[in-house]
Amino acid sequence: ATNNGCTTTSRTSVLASITAIPSAPTGTASQSFCSGASPKVSDLTATGTSILWYSASSGGSSLSTGLSLTDGNHYYASQTVSGCESSSRFDVTATVKVTPTIATTSPSSNCGTGTVNLGATASAGTVSWYSASSGGSSLSTGTSYTTPSISSNTTYYVDATNNGCTTTSRTSVLASITAIPSAP
Repeated sequence: ATNNGCTTTSRTSVLASITAIPSAPTGTASQSFCSGASPKVSDLTATGTSILWYSASSGGSSLSTGLSLTDGNHYYASQTVSGCESSSRFDVTATVKVTPTIATTSPSSNCGTGTVNLGATASAGTVSWYSASSGGSSLSTGTSYTTPSISSNTTYYVDATNNGCTTTSRTSVLASITAIPSAP
């Protein structure tokens, strides 16, 4: 620096750094989700640092992580390393499969101890029967289920699975036992 004819006795170094532009992140180019889980941009995955998602392969503003995914849309990921964002983006195609629902149930009853024939239909896929509202193994599959011999009202549960997507919750179906009246 110079002031009134006087210059500093030495010069001070100032470093101009060049940081390498990182490559695009990596990952799986086709990612599938079930609509019942309400998939969002935050559910997409890519391997990299400080991932940002875009709706275009270049330019534009990053997407909100809370934005719902649309079936068949392409989403593009960049990564930021040491303050530099990748100039190329990783292309991911999102597939959002429809989660089936239980359309109808057919509770039933029996007079006295015995088996009860129950029914259920789904919007799509395979209907599975359970003895609990969550967890456990399937008792049977199909639109009808014959209970084992029961002596009191028992609730069974159904869900449906289609293309790897299962209903968000199980639906109850009541098997009723009506007491046999005594002779008049």
